[in-house]
Amino acid sequence: MLEKIRKIILNHYFLSFALPALIMLFYFYYRKMAPFGNSSILTVDLGQQYVDMFSGMRETILHQPNQLFYSFAKNFGGEMFSEWSYYLFSPLNLLLLFFNQANLPSGILFLTVVRFGLAGLSMQYLLVRRNFTGKEMGLLISSSYALSGWFVANQVNLLWQDQIILLPLIIYAAIKLINEQKYLPFVLIFAFSIIDNFYIAYMIGIFLPMFAIWQISRYYSKFLNQSLIFLRFLSSMLLSVLISSVVLIPTAFQLIQGKGQDTIASIDWGFIQKPYLVILKLIPGSFNFSQMKTGLANIFVPFIIIIGLITYFSIKQEKISTKIISGLIIALYSLSFVWQPLNILFHMMQYPVWYPYRYSFIFSFFILLLAAIGLEKSKHANFPSFVLSLLLIAVISSVAVFFNKKINFVNSQQVRLFIFLSVSALLVYMVRSYMKHDVWAYFLLLIGLTSSALNAYISTNNFSYLTNSEYQRTVKALQQSTSDLSKKGFYRVGQTFSRTRGDAFATGYNGGMHFSSTVDKTTPELFGAFGQVANDYYTSYSFGTVLTDAIFDMKYFISPVYGGSNAAGSPKAMANSYRPDLTNYRLLQSRNQVMTIKNKNALPIIFPTSSKVLKSKIIPENPILTSNSLWEGITGTKNLVQSNVPFSYSTENIKTPISLNGQTAQKINSGQDAVINISFKPNTNGSYYLTLPVSFANNATWITVNGETIPQYANRENVVALNVANHDKNLQITIGIHLNYSELFLNDLELYSINDSKLAKSANKVQKTGIKNLKFNQTSFTGEVDVKKNQKILMTTIPAAPGWKIKIDGKNTPVKTIDNYFIGAKIKQGRHKVQIYYQEPYLGVASAITLISILLVTLIEINKRKKFFTISKILKNNKK
Repeated sequence: MLEKIRKIILNHYFLSFALPALIMLFYFYYRKMAPFGNSSILTVDLGQQYVDMFSGMRETILHQPNQLFYSFAKNFGGEMFSEWSYYLFSPLNLLLLFFNQANLPSGILFLTVVRFGLAGLSMQYLLVRRNFTGKEMGLLISSSYALSGWFVANQVNLLWQDQIILLPLIIYAAIKLINEQKYLPFVLIFAFSIIDNFYIAYMIGIFLPMFAIWQISRYYSKFLNQSLIFLRFLSSMLLSVLISSVVLIPTAFQLIQGKGQDTIASIDWGFIQKPYLVILKLIPGSFNFSQMKTGLANIFVPFIIIIGLITYFSIKQEKISTKIISGLIIALYSLSFVWQPLNILFHMMQYPVWYPYRYSFIFSFFILLLAAIGLEKSKHANFPSFVLSLLLIAVISSVAVFFNKKINFVNSQQVRLFIFLSVSALLVYMVRSYMKHDVWAYFLLLIGLTSSALNAYISTNNFSYLTNSEYQRTVKALQQSTSDLSKKGFYRVGQTFSRTRGDAFATGYNGGMHFSSTVDKTTPELFGAFGQVANDYYTSYSFGTVLTDAIFDMKYFISPVYGGSNAAGSPKAMANSYRPDLTNYRLLQSRNQVMTIKNKNALPIIFPTSSKVLKSKIIPENPILTSNSLWEGITGTKNLVQSNVPFSYSTENIKTPISLNGQTAQKINSGQDAVINISFKPNTNGSYYLTLPVSFANNATWITVNGETIPQYANRENVVALNVANHDKNLQITIGIHLNYSELFLNDLELYSINDSKLAKSANKVQKTGIKNLKFNQTSFTGEVDVKKNQKILMTTIPAAPGWKIKIDGKNTPVKTIDNYFIGAKIKQGRHKVQIYYQEPYLGVASAITLISILLVTLIEINKRKKFFTISKILKNNKK
């Protein structure tokens, strides 16, 4: 044991972990991020999406394990296995189980620090154990790797970070396979990488054959030997893929239902960036918000690494053929940073949304590896390398100065800093002959660490962060308002405020919103048809009506109290919906800025109904009539909705349009407020809704009701119904539509009313026939239904998706899709036992492939005489 500890210390493994980890920890402490202060590590996607994923992970592991496969906290219900495989399968995430939801930012900070450290440790392990460098020089390379531009830029993307840790270990195993014919470590570690995060593992998978060719060229010279080794390497990669089938196959199927349908049909063959600007990413701090959205590849490493890379191509210890292969690999990745076809190929044939060039850490890894060889094997400074490095410093500085006004991610101070650090590194490089190797290496380490730390400091300082109190204020409000809800029966919870679209999954209730990259195509269509916010990546039940509340079993609502606090993170400050019709429902409690409301009209999740429901229609661009059509099919209720409620309109600072449908309103004076005022007097106490066209979205307008500015979702892609009146009979209602731009297209502006009392009566009838003795979890519903003579359809509001199965009285029953989006089945009169359950598609087949592959690997390992995998005798006499 003492000997192992001694080796860890002597090989600088501890330091390789501690240096990058402490640098980032000190930075977070300096920024007073929780637990060191009231700031937090939460920013952009980490604050808007991932923190909720981690909270939902805790809820799943500790309380609802069925959510691993399906969850009604996702949209109105959604498949989860593919989401876990993309976001949550990292075993390091288990560290977050020790932090409750309110303290997750602290847990995420420590997890991020640990990952920075592990990246340095894994790189040091590769470098020292495979003799790429000595332990002193290894510290420079490993810390540069852990604090590379990619990791600093993607420190918020915890779902990808394991792969930068695993890459050196995969390469270590790959070298072991190539040099020693030991395939098992490689097969297992690469399979683990795929299971951990298939998306980034795909990018590593593209690189591995190129690396294998490079490594084979270093050690073998005969073509036959090289071919046999390479074929064995590819076979081992295939084995890794087969072992990981248990994750890959179900995930691939689900992606085909959603994001996979966006795979590009045609490719832009042009250049997507100006090539000469990419070199500016070698300047410390060359990353900001705009770079996060549509920027250049984050390839920052200390300039001493570039000097080492140049030196690599001058040393005599490497074969010319190997250097050529190295150059081709570097050229291929460099080309991918500016040429669309390669960029798309490396991104799994998908255009990345934000965070471009997600594979660029592989490029950084490879040039770091080459630089390690160059710095380690060169005995003294190389004059041509010095000249080329000095010339490159001049070129980078000149480009930065010349394009200073056209770029926003580099300033003159950063350029001066770059020159100072680069020239310092070059001077230390030149005096190598006059210094002991380890002293020289530590000088380079000091310069490299300074460069990396400054890059992390400047880049990370370019972002604002959510305060910890703001995060905790909303989280506690959500927890308090939902913790006392009934534990009996199935229901969904609506919200008129939200911290993010992941509130339901994070807090553990069935909601009506979500945000992820694995949303299937049908879900946004479902939300859009019923007038809710949706796009390819998120949904939000923010424009509900009393009708959709009933249909979708929105039994409870949580809403800010009237006159609540406007403090950052408070429910009122996070309001995103205007629902005066919620006064129809019963107030259950009001405390700590939130009130909880019960909707007595919510329909059961499962109930028998008339076959007329099969005739209900989706009416394009009209959520009110679409909802009414389904309600009429379910209940038979006529005249529930009054269409085309009359209203009048006037304008201010607008060229008065002839009509509010099919016309464009234009400002007269572009510098002043322009408004269209729609006025009416309700002739009933029912709920009134004004449909708003898509042209009003994306901050094109802001809206007032009787002078009060109302909250609304700005970004949407569908016609929605805005609740503008409730219990306001004979009162004047004025809706002000204010233009944010010089003109606004007007269409689909129609006013509707819903008869609340008629709705309540028809809802009550359905509730009485709903499923009884219901037992359920996230993937299974069992209970009993008593079907009447005129009821021939078993109806649910479970979204239609592959994997759902229905049994009636123990017999499999064909699943029908009702109203385009819900599952149901035919059913006969009488009392029946019903079971509706979800099975992850292809999980059984995938599990079998994984088990067979593991068995195959085991047999191969036992039987060492298999010729294909034991060709060491063939190679022994031919190895150079």
